[in-house]
Amino acid sequence: MPASAADIEAFTDSVIPALMKRDHVLGTTVAIVQGGKPLLIKGYGYDRLSPARATNGYTSLFRIGSITKTFTWIVARQEIEAGRIKLDGPIANYLPPDIYREDRRYKPLRMRDLMAHTTGYEDTSLGHLFQLDPTHLQGTDSYLRRHTPMRVRDRGQFSSYSNFGAALAAMTVVQTSKARDVPGLMEARIFKPLGLNHTTLREPYDPQTSLSELPTPMSRDLAAKLSSGFLWDGATWQTEPFDHTIAMSGALGASSTAADMSRYMALLLGNGQLDGVQIFGPSSANAFRSPLLKLPKGYNGWASGFVMREHPSGVMTYGHGGATLWFNANMILVPELDIGIYVAANTQTGEALTEAYPDLLLAHLKGESPNPAPLRPGSDMSYGSHRAYYDAIAGQYASTRRAYSGLEGAITRLINTVDVDFDTNGRMILSSGDGMAAYVPAGTSGFFLPEDRGNSGTGLNSGSLRVAFKPEGGKAVAFETSSNMTRYERIGWVHNPQTLGGFTKLVLVSCLVVLVGLTRQHHQNNPTEAQTRAAWLSYAIAFMWLLAIWAFSDWRAGLGSDPSSLFINWPSGMVRMASGLAFLAALGTALQFALMFWVWQDAQYYTDGWSLTQKIGHTALMAFWALYSLVLVMWGALNWWS
Repeated sequence: MPASAADIEAFTDSVIPALMKRDHVLGTTVAIVQGGKPLLIKGYGYDRLSPARATNGYTSLFRIGSITKTFTWIVARQEIEAGRIKLDGPIANYLPPDIYREDRRYKPLRMRDLMAHTTGYEDTSLGHLFQLDPTHLQGTDSYLRRHTPMRVRDRGQFSSYSNFGAALAAMTVVQTSKARDVPGLMEARIFKPLGLNHTTLREPYDPQTSLSELPTPMSRDLAAKLSSGFLWDGATWQTEPFDHTIAMSGALGASSTAADMSRYMALLLGNGQLDGVQIFGPSSANAFRSPLLKLPKGYNGWASGFVMREHPSGVMTYGHGGATLWFNANMILVPELDIGIYVAANTQTGEALTEAYPDLLLAHLKGESPNPAPLRPGSDMSYGSHRAYYDAIAGQYASTRRAYSGLEGAITRLINTVDVDFDTNGRMILSSGDGMAAYVPAGTSGFFLPEDRGNSGTGLNSGSLRVAFKPEGGKAVAFETSSNMTRYERIGWVHNPQTLGGFTKLVLVSCLVVLVGLTRQHHQNNPTEAQTRAAWLSYAIAFMWLLAIWAFSDWRAGLGSDPSSLFINWPSGMVRMASGLAFLAALGTALQFALMFWVWQDAQYYTDGWSLTQKIGHTALMAFWALYSLVLVMWGALNWWS
């Protein structure tokens, strides 16, 4: 289906500015290619302020985030073609032991596992994935040694997206190709042969003040063409510093122009060849269209690292999305139409734009409505008719793409938990901190379809959904969407944010009651010396609980205005203070139990001492605070040092 360049430009000229206005995006760059030729290369808005500079599709370099991984997968396939890497061979065979060691509790990791994101790694990224200070950069070797995540399950069980896994793959190909570093390898294998003169994994920093293990920095010419990254603060755009990812450059560090990305997409659609240059062979071309995982139709089986997605129109697409702190990008390839679509935005609010535009364009090219009618549950799928089935699914689920221990584990569990419920019509309602999504039952048990078929994204509403049950039946244990970026596993009541929130509210009330008692102390019977100490210790503990709750609430409220601060300012002083105060309060509670014997001892004179009711109340309060402390321990929330 040949597309008209004029029609595509007219459509894009109407859609992109509207999306930019809706989402407060300052600059956007777009490339459309078909038949090996560009149909549109264009920039919209601005890539810099003070002075303002218009976005140029040929010269404005935008960060492309995880689209960078596709370069790594191409070089990995080149190494497989050359016989230097085996798809199913242990990567430990290729990496130095000081950088990577196998966890002997699990099976050895293979390149297949890295490409399919089935490594079993937890996801740790807070405070180190992005670096804003160019004088504190780490080389890849140092970073991998220092920030190796735990493996929390065996390989091959299911996909859980891992930046670290892709970085390992990049280091693997550096070793097998005997290259100096990842940026240089990508230049030699992909960028220079294709003439991608405005694409690089290098970053701007002063070579005189940088570590010797860092690659040569970005050239001054390219640095001058970089788009700034912007933060929309609700009133205006704030220019942000460059968000360095050089330590993970094979996973998310590239910058490119729309023009270069058009040539790159032409290469991918051309099965590894462009203008007489062959980058990869037929076997790799086939691998980039074939799933590594056996999943239901329409689910992302990871085509050697490329994301597979079934468009609402029925065509299969391949590609990858990407994001840094301020940039968002998306690359979609549709072999059936021989068309490639690339779009990038330079503002942190740009994810919705980069997800929506490719779908809107494909719907336009196929003459379909961009807003298909919402699906509705059949009359025979009501909650009343299938109560047991729906009740077996309802509950709370936590994403596997999170840290599994320490303070980061507590925070990422809290913000990555989803509540699943059903309405009277049998509609599944998913709720999380990012919003809500609705699904309707599909024809096959355990499968659900998004009610809003026109909504794009990689979050909760990102294609169909399937639920996993144990073979013997009973409650559902997990679910995943067709994007296959993560699995959501059922959690117990202890790790339910509602449980934690409920306990916290009760602790808050109990602390206020205790402190009110401080003002009425002179009305009480004369306590014993041990009871006096216990009372004052209770006042101190209550004060620490209140301060801890306030500090955490204040920090979390600040995330609403700037979610990127979670990645930059970790561990936050407020979070660490809240955790430390809670830790001291828990220790104080334990000390109260050590003093409990003397608190309960009878007074020397019958007119002195607490009444039986006061003793029981004090003991019950300490037991409740101890239970709250135990819940915090199980969350990892008291690990203020981690």
